[in-house]
Amino acid sequence: MTPIRPHAIDDIFFDCDSTLSTIEGIDELARHKGVEQQIVALTNAAMNGQIPLQDVYAERLRLLSPTRADMRAVEEAYKRTVVPDARETITALHDLGRRVYIISGGLSDAVVGFGMWLGVPKERIRAVGLSYNQLSGRWWDYQQRNLDEGYLMYDDSPLTWQNGKAEVIRALRERGRRAMLVGDGSSDLAAAGAVDLFIGFGGVAARPMVAANAPVFLRTPSIAPVLLFALRAGEGEGLAVKRRARQLVPEHASAPE
Repeated sequence: MTPIRPHAIDDIFFDCDSTLSTIEGIDELARHKGVEQQIVALTNAAMNGQIPLQDVYAERLRLLSPTRADMRAVEEAYKRTVVPDARETITALHDLGRRVYIISGGLSDAVVGFGMWLGVPKERIRAVGLSYNQLSGRWWDYQQRNLDEGYLMYDDSPLTWQNGKAEVIRALRERGRRAMLVGDGSSDLAAAGAVDLFIGFGGVAARPMVAANAPVFLRTPSIAPVLLFALRAGEGEGLAVKRRARQLVPEHASAPE
């Protein structure tokens, strides 16, 4: 069991897929497009650290070729599968003066909409942008946005690299502010050195590499226990979400010896 050692954390960086939502957006897209088996195998290999993320990113998008409409469907799927207490936890952090960020290797069109729905400002969300072929679909219809525009290419972003999250976090951090990262995958673990505290979240997918190496590993279905590691002693005592966090952590938190 991990003892509760409250930190004066100023900035909290969350992963998105399997951390704030119970799905992997790319896998949801694969089910929608009928190539689930191939995509899930590539995603799991990357998240478990068996294959570098950059080696599978382009291949997954080649297989998927998403349209704008596909990405809107993934955004809605994120909202339907939000992890318990995610919105309440983010609200509490904001109310207590913290900055909340989402740093994701997922696709920006879906992640940004979901993150804003959770209450995170757009300028504090980072994900991988897509470019679309504007001459595909109903390109001649100027009365409405062409949701049938098809995938052309993805942005050259550090978030498509196995070690890219650390670079993004360091660029966003300000000197003198303590930071924490919460995530489930090997790319999150690889960014642990960019923050003061890394929390592995196993409430959706308990990945062995992350469980074995994260300084703190949570197995709770709820994201609320993050508050216990982000807040100073005595902060937020009247919050229902913090009370739920206290009930969950003694049974589910673990750390390597």
